[in-house]
Amino acid sequence: MATSETTEHAPAAVARLSILDRFLPVWIAAAMAAGLLAGRWAPGLGRALDSVAVDGVSLPIALGLLVMM
Repeated sequence: MATSETTEHAPAAVARLSILDRFLPVWIAAAMAAGLLAGRWAPGLGRALDSVAVDGVSLPIALGLLVMM
């Protein structure tokens, strides 16, 4: 159960977040939608991305994870 002290600090914490952090679920949903649309509009995209791998590691996925960190 949250105390009134905890709920009073929540708006201050949210206000300190950047736009990117505040709307992270929106960006994730937009990236998922963009990926699905890209797969529909460019059917060869999946094969092209799969071909860019080093020792079984997908470079696009590795770069994406590096950017997220």
